[in-house]
Order: sequence, then structure tokens, then C-alpha cells
Amino acid sequence: MEYLKVIAAEMLPFEVDDEAEVDMLRVLEAAGMVEVQFAAGRGSPARVIAVTGLGRASLLAEVARQVIRQRSPEVSSAWAALS
Repeated sequence: MEYLKVIAAEMLPFEVDDEAEVDMLRVLEAAGMVEVQFAAGRGSPARVIAVTGLGRASLLAEVARQVIRQRSPEVSSAWAALS
């Protein structure tokens, strides 16, 4: 989720050549959160095209969870009871 936040803040499209970041992109793409073009072969750069609607919704949901955690204990426990 943290890497998705980084991607959402970038000017798209952009290239990623760090192998660990490319692996994270593969996971995010498999989850349907980003659109990525992968070059053939390991160690080749990937081009991040877009953050999908699902990716943006997941980011918004994460912000909502953080806000709820910061609220009073009664609100947080009521929210937890609904989950």
C-alpha cells in the first residue's frame, strides 16, 4: 500500500528499473491496482501507465481507516463492531 501511495503521487507515466520495485509493481498489477507495461526479461524496466479505479479506491479506504483510528474510542469500537 505504501508503494501505491508513492506511485499515485508521481507524474504518470514513468519508468521503474529497480528490481524490487518492479516486483512490487507485479503484485499491484496482479491485484488490479495499477496498469504497467513490463519489458521482456528480468532486470528490465517497467513503465507505470496508471493507477486504476480500484487502486485509487483502496488508497481512499486506507485514508478513511486512518481517520477512524484517530477518532474517539467509542467511534472506533462502533466501526469495529460493523466490520
